[in-house]
Amino acid sequence: MTSPVQPRAVSRAAVAVRAAFGALAGGLGRWVRARAGSGRGRVFLALLAVVVLAVPSLLGLTLASALDGSDGHGGAGTRVATIGVMAPLSGDLSADGAAVRNAVALAVEEANESGAIAGWRLELSSRDDLARVDGGAQAADAFTANERLIGVVGPASSLVARVAVPTLAAAGVPVVSPSNADPVLTGVGSGPRTRPYPSYFRLTGTDELQAQVAAEYAVRTLGRRHIAVVDGEPRYGTTLADRFTARATALGASVTSTYPVRSGDGDDPPVDEVAASLEQEAPDLIYLDADASFAGKLRARLAEGGLSVQVLGSDALLRPRYLDEAKSAADGDLITSLLTAPTRLPAAGAFVAAYAQRFGGVPGPGQADETRASRTGGTASAAASATPAADPAEADTATPAAAPSRSADEQADHDATVKLAQRRAEALPAVAAYAYDAARAIIRAAATVLPGRPGVDATVRHDLVAAIGRASFVGVSVTVGFDRYGDTRSPSVALYTVLAGRFVALSTRTR
Repeated sequence: MTSPVQPRAVSRAAVAVRAAFGALAGGLGRWVRARAGSGRGRVFLALLAVVVLAVPSLLGLTLASALDGSDGHGGAGTRVATIGVMAPLSGDLSADGAAVRNAVALAVEEANESGAIAGWRLELSSRDDLARVDGGAQAADAFTANERLIGVVGPASSLVARVAVPTLAAAGVPVVSPSNADPVLTGVGSGPRTRPYPSYFRLTGTDELQAQVAAEYAVRTLGRRHIAVVDGEPRYGTTLADRFTARATALGASVTSTYPVRSGDGDDPPVDEVAASLEQEAPDLIYLDADASFAGKLRARLAEGGLSVQVLGSDALLRPRYLDEAKSAADGDLITSLLTAPTRLPAAGAFVAAYAQRFGGVPGPGQADETRASRTGGTASAAASATPAADPAEADTATPAAAPSRSADEQADHDATVKLAQRRAEALPAVAAYAYDAARAIIRAAATVLPGRPGVDATVRHDLVAAIGRASFVGVSVTVGFDRYGDTRSPSVALYTVLAGRFVALSTRTR
């Protein structure tokens, strides 16, 4: 982005140029009149005329360069590169989309402030993919037309990725997704495995892993043998519910029935019909993979009908909408996810604090944190820098006995600090930490590739892809590193439960 030229600077420079030319013209005129009579003087004057005619162009170019900041890409010799964000910024999933955008913005701001990429400044460009195929296609087209683009964080959903990633990969654009789970995107299950999109990477595991862990938990840990499956995914291939069914069956369970429910096209899935069939069937476990609204309504309807059955859900249920619809019926439900909540990420404390300070977070009750901070000489933001506890119960474990040197006021301040950090971590969508690391993977690659380059072109993007593929650093969400197919080397599956109207992270299983 070209830095604006200051009018006063232009005026002073123009006056100086005019004065220089005036002095030169006056002196030259006197010299010509004195020597025009000789033959040697006439030859010399002809050569001098050629030089004089070239001087204005040279001076003009020099002046333009000085006023413009050297290259037209930024101020004071700084060039500009763009990092794109593709996420749902409107609609039901906008909270997750906004968290992705904000996390990337934080990484970009930190990189610019620290001068992470010598001679370059980063800018952010975000596109609302609407969590739909058409939105993803439009966003991908817009990004490929951006000549400064060095990488895209996203898409957030596999549905969008199916249409967006092929377009971006064809243009050689590096893509790092914080949350795609479709195995097909990295060639899983394609016979002799090949990598379909060489510039695509992701920081989470796949639905194949999530199905495996969920089935093992249902059959081996919970001991369930008669399982009903509710499948609400679009039919574009093998669904997560299909994968769960295959895994559970292989482990010896009987999947008694599968209920495909499709929302959209103006028709709501038949909640009462599905609930009535489940009540008649009376399975000992329901595997529920459907959008949060339908899943919550079904859960409430089953409770109203008196069916006492445990629910094991996919990450589609891990949204406030599910709790709003299901209400107390959801208590005790179990949910698996490929994203680990910030409350269970040991390195997330500083990130959560920085995110809350930059974009706002959960305020302390009655702004009590600011009051206590002023009393003790600290700052409110310092309270937020505490690392979140691994479990909600841990936020309450600090007692005077654990820290005998603290006074009552100091202990109250400590407890408030821990609780505030915990609440902020719980309020932050898990995808934010992964988006932050995705942006950092692109930025770290850019720091090794961009310095000394005149601009962004196909060669630069190719080198960026190679640099991202070699990434190895400890991130907030995972240890960032990719295999030769673009999959993360450290995938994990988190288990959540619903407790008193909140999602509570129980454990994380790393593969």
